[in-house]
Amino acid sequence: MTRLPRSLGVVMVSLHTSPLAQPGQGDAGGMNVYVRQLAITLATGGHPVWVLTRRDRAGQRVRDLPVPTVPGAARARVVPVDAGPAAAVPKEELPRWVDEFAAAAPAALSAAGGCHGDDCRWVVHSHYWLSGLAGLSVSADLKAPIVHTMHTMAAVKNARDEHSSEPEAREAAEQQIAEAADLLVANTPAERDELVAHYGAEPARIAVVPPGVDTAVFNPDGPRRWPGHPEGVRVLFAGRIQGHKGPQVAIRAAGLANGRSDGGPRLSLHLTGARSGSDGLDLARLRDQSGLGERCTVSGPVSAEALAEMYRAADVVVVPSFSESFGLVALEAQACGTPVMAHRVGGLAYAVDDGRTGRLVDGLDPRTWAVELERIAADLPAWRSLGPAAARRAHGFGWEAMAARLSAAYEEL
Repeated sequence: MTRLPRSLGVVMVSLHTSPLAQPGQGDAGGMNVYVRQLAITLATGGHPVWVLTRRDRAGQRVRDLPVPTVPGAARARVVPVDAGPAAAVPKEELPRWVDEFAAAAPAALSAAGGCHGDDCRWVVHSHYWLSGLAGLSVSADLKAPIVHTMHTMAAVKNARDEHSSEPEAREAAEQQIAEAADLLVANTPAERDELVAHYGAEPARIAVVPPGVDTAVFNPDGPRRWPGHPEGVRVLFAGRIQGHKGPQVAIRAAGLANGRSDGGPRLSLHLTGARSGSDGLDLARLRDQSGLGERCTVSGPVSAEALAEMYRAADVVVVPSFSESFGLVALEAQACGTPVMAHRVGGLAYAVDDGRTGRLVDGLDPRTWAVELERIAADLPAWRSLGPAAARRAHGFGWEAMAARLSAAYEEL
């Protein structure tokens, strides 16, 4: 990987969620994996990294991420910053503490071992709009350029999800960030186009850098464990249990498909994740209404290794999100050799090669998804034959390649 001078520090801002948090729980998801893996990979290449995140419980201390001990490797440290109560807070309430976070961040960074003086070289890389607002202040204090990754955009969510009600204040903040950032990082060409269309971002200040997948964990080899109903075609949903991620679409579609099976293969649906947000999805009620009964099972978030076991055991992984900047679940599942059925939207249309590594579905009508699930169940060997191509495609996305491209971009700034 391209090496930067050791004196250049990478300060990542991840205000609302820590890279140490369990994905699939609370507000933790693909962004946590992104920040954690990018920080570790940059540090492995010799670049000191500090990840600033809000202190959400008492007694939190600076912690090192597990950077491999290779010659030239630097540290990647997670630095809790005091802002608001030292307790879990709904994401919707966090904007009130952005200024407090930004004011406290420089002192927390210095106490965690950040370099001092005018000879220090920094780059600030913020993630999500709350961090972007704080990052603008942090970059000004450090006299450093700022790079920003949106991860999701209010304008896109509100346009595509009829149930989305992202506030105008968020759209205004994202507009401010898009105008002020020295560089915007988009996961896919589609996200680049969304930045231009919705926020008028200058294409010359946008770098398209796809995220990676940890192939040491997510690969076709290794144990398989299916925690759901043991019979039928195994369908897996992995992610936060909230309406925007579409678990309700998966449940209703599986129920419709089973109701029309006429003695053919039946589906068993398992959902792994935790409730997130305030939309009040009632999975038990949805399961009862769908008629799935014991064929629909639910478990909480699990480790990456346990999730890989589920991916390998599943016949199909469904990703019915209303929008995704990329969709790491789709990439991880394919890396395990399991084809993916995903909504043809945003980064999912980039992550899944329709017809070769899985299937892209137009729209989120459960009836359409039921028909596609029935097609898969009717010829399961043909569907499973997509597995090797899925693994090859996913293994072409690596964190090292991503970090190298960002390293070059940081240096240019």
